[in-house]
Formats: sequence, C-alpha cells, structure tokens
Amino acid sequence: MDMSSISLGLLVLAMVTIGLGAFAKGITGVGLPILAVPVLASFTSVEEAVVLMVLPGFAANGWLVATHRKWAILREHKGFLVLGLVGGVLGTWLLSVLDDHWLKLILAIWLGVYLLQYFSRRSYDRYFSGSGGFGSILGIAAGTIQGASGISAPIVAPYFHASGLVRETYAFATAFTFLIFSVAQIVAMFELQLFTPERLTIGLIVVVPTLLFTQLGIRWSRSISEKAFHNILVALFIAMELKLVIDIVRSIPT
Repeated sequence: MDMSSISLGLLVLAMVTIGLGAFAKGITGVGLPILAVPVLASFTSVEEAVVLMVLPGFAANGWLVATHRKWAILREHKGFLVLGLVGGVLGTWLLSVLDDHWLKLILAIWLGVYLLQYFSRRSYDRYFSGSGGFGSILGIAAGTIQGASGISAPIVAPYFHASGLVRETYAFATAFTFLIFSVAQIVAMFELQLFTPERLTIGLIVVVPTLLFTQLGIRWSRSISEKAFHNILVALFIAMELKLVIDIVRSIPT
C-alpha cells in the first residue's frame, strides 16, 4: 500500500474506528474486526484489510486472555476450538480466491436468525451454542470465515452468548477463540506470502492504539453490571447485522 496515496482524513477515520473497536472489544471480547475491517477495506482491498488487522487482533485478544484467564471453560468447547483452528488455515487460503459477498450473506443470515429468536424469547440456543455435536461444525465454519474475511464474530459471539456465560468468562472465551484463529491466520499468511514488509510494518504500528483502547475498555467493563454488559453485547450484534446487510446490498450489481 502506498501511504502517500491515503488521505489524512481516511487515515484518521481508520485509527478512530480501530480505537472504538478495540474499546468495544475490551468491554465485551468482540467488536474490533467488525468495525475496523470494513473501514480499511473502503480504501484498500479486502485482502489487505484482513492482513493489516490480524496483528492488532492478535494483540488485543492476547491482552484479554492474559487479563481474564478463565481456562476451565475451554474444556467444554474443545471441538469448536480445534476445528476452528483448522478452518482458520483453510479460510486464509480462500482469502485470495473467494468472493466475500457469500461469506457476508451467510454471516448476516446466521446472526439475523439469532437476533430474531433472542427478541422473540423463543429459545433455539441448542443450535447457536453448538450442543449435540453441532459445535464442531460451527467451529470450522467460524475459523474458515475468519480466515477468509477477518470477521467471525457473528458466529463466535452468539455461540458463547447462547451458552449463558457471565461477563469475564464470555470475554475470555471469545478472545481465546479469536486468538487461536489469529495464530492460524498468521502462519498461513506467511506461508502464502501475504505479509509484505509494508503490511507488516503498518500492522505493528496499529498495535499501539489497539492495546491502549482495549485496556481502557477492560477497565470500564469492571464498572458496569451484568445486565448492562448483555445490553451492550446485543447492541453490538445489531450493529454487526446492520453492517453486514449494508455491505451485501452495496455489493449487488446495479
């Protein structure tokens, strides 16, 4: 990417978006890629946006995992996590060959159905939480979409939300999931030579504001109630759904 070709306004917008996403991530464990990747992709390619965000995402998730350390919860989600790791490698390979329109459509449908059942008070949590062996399918789907588009929160976030986890455990579980997805992405990106020196440098620079705002979000999260936490989380789900729908509509040929 030629830095001289990027206007100051767009660069500032990207930094602000990363800051807001990292702040939301510090509070809930989700929010960074769903906000930052579309902004970055608006002035560069989807591939480059995903590559640029993988290091800040790794840093933010690592910080959350180190902060909350709720390791026991991972035993209940081994199938989801292991196959998600496999999916992360597969999705990164698909990044350069697959139209992300269809990935976003799948995400929008899945998250939309979750929101409908949440607000209608009809419980289909056994599907969204991956009970009955469905968790492995959700894991490889989430990892693949993460690798291919940089965004898997519309699957990962409802998966753990439907499991009824409390605030810190939820933030840890989602962050750990995104962390291992990032590991798979980083390894695959180096193998596929998607990390140019310029992309690597920019990604490392963006880590600084990411960690700063993630820490601010973690501190602020300690002052809110469980009810407020879940309200913020649902608001993020709605924002994710709206952004996905907007992206899908914009990608339809006129």
